Amino acid sequence: MSQRKLPSWCMFFLIARLFCVLQVKCSEDVDVSIKQLHQDVVELIVNLTFSEYSCDEKFLSVTIDSGEIMADWKGFDFTSKKLQNMAMALSPANVRLGGTSADFLTFDPDGPDSQSKWGKNYVQNKYDSGLFDKSWSKDRKNFTMSGREWENMTQFFDLVGWDIIFDFNLFKWKDGLWDPSNAETLLQYSAARGIRLPCFQLGNEPNAFEHNFNFSISPLVLLSDFRILKMLLARYPLYRYSAIYGPDVTNLAHHASSMQYFQEFIEAGAYTVINEASFHHYYMDGSKAQVFDFLDEDIMDSLVTGFEIAQSIMVLSPRPLPIRLTETSSCYGGGAPGLSDRYVAGFLWLDKLGLSALHGITQVARQTFYGGSYSLISSKLDPNPDFYLSVLYKRLVQGPVFAISNTPEKLRAYAHCASNKHYPAGALVIYFLNLLPSPVTLKLTQFKDLDLDLYLLTPGDEEGLKSSSVQLNGQVLQMSGPDLPPLEPRTVTGDVTVEKHSFGFIVVPKADVQKCVDYFLSHGENGRSL
Repeated sequence: MSQRKLPSWCMFFLIARLFCVLQVKCSEDVDVSIKQLHQDVVELIVNLTFSEYSCDEKFLSVTIDSGEIMADWKGFDFTSKKLQNMAMALSPANVRLGGTSADFLTFDPDGPDSQSKWGKNYVQNKYDSGLFDKSWSKDRKNFTMSGREWENMTQFFDLVGWDIIFDFNLFKWKDGLWDPSNAETLLQYSAARGIRLPCFQLGNEPNAFEHNFNFSISPLVLLSDFRILKMLLARYPLYRYSAIYGPDVTNLAHHASSMQYFQEFIEAGAYTVINEASFHHYYMDGSKAQVFDFLDEDIMDSLVTGFEIAQSIMVLSPRPLPIRLTETSSCYGGGAPGLSDRYVAGFLWLDKLGLSALHGITQVARQTFYGGSYSLISSKLDPNPDFYLSVLYKRLVQGPVFAISNTPEKLRAYAHCASNKHYPAGALVIYFLNLLPSPVTLKLTQFKDLDLDLYLLTPGDEEGLKSSSVQLNGQVLQMSGPDLPPLEPRTVTGDVTVEKHSFGFIVVPKADVQKCVDYFLSHGENGRSL
């Protein structure tokens, strides 16, 4: 098969896009236009006649790194009612079990399980034979997961309403291709017990293997490995229709190797094997991040470059595939301590959700639910500020996306249908970020006579942007034992004044948006496609 390269004009555009953000001009077809009246008053005028994309109920999903299994899950207590309630608050969702450690995991159904409590895992300190020289793995070690541990994990995910995206170990080879023997052992064990596994991946960030492990797997070989996986799944009635995602390369906008790998994988015929194309995204190095980076619009808009690269490559495929972010957060390297787990992280997170929806990304998996400085919950199983922001998003946002253009500097806003689980079909939700160090008044002239529900999030203590807690409408959010606090809105009519360095949601319960009504009529009471 001859490979088609991106046209020179397209490559020039993509490179230029790394350094500047194209200004979107006004047009008569704009869905949400924002007119700045003066410095601290902004009028939002919504035209609800067009929506190109929709977000389903799993749009915001989560990850848990496979390394948590190897590390005995640390303080992660799966029997904790508090933990279960926090996880349920984010359902329905997918949970991706993957990351770098996924390529070191072996499933051993009869492996040792020295303790009956959750989280105790046997770690194999020897390297498997017949794969690669020991030097390639640097500081990584192969480890095993027992059948009992697998059942406990999957029972927990089923209890809290999470579907699993399982990332198989790609570093098991035989005759130059992926050896599916251990994967088959896991599938046989799971199928015999009726364990649902709706989604699969194979390997993690293959474009970085040369840098990380001193060997490489070409895109063509990787696609052959995916075909082996697809044929394996076809042998199991319970899994033959499970989705497959790949190739899970690193940030397309930051690494030329990632762009090239992604392109070659797609051009090799990925559409014949995988259901959706996937890549990872982080804005910056956690060890170098500063607080002002989390408020930088150029950094926020750098995400769009990755989407444009992926979509420009995808249009060359005979059958363009949907695109998803299967691992993403603010900073790589485990996050930025004291920033990725604080109030200020919410700006990048909420903006990422908004931009992803606008560009038709099917799902955004937050790295991570637990583990690292970018986690939604702490090592003590307490919510970080982004947890509450994520819960509000899950409760409020679903369905058609209404694009935003011509936003004034330092005020970003996004519009969607409001979830019919908490509001009547036809309700509208607008979420916003005020990046200014001063209040801004939002005018919703079209809804001036209607009651609005405001969910305003601000720092929870005197640390300001670096606060480890968050307030909702002036009340610090704290759990009461195992129970989440009520996340109640404040009802307002007319103009809405939002505080400096704040973000949140405005719901118009009686907006009666026809596209939202139609969406939920076609998706049933639970919001799922009929």
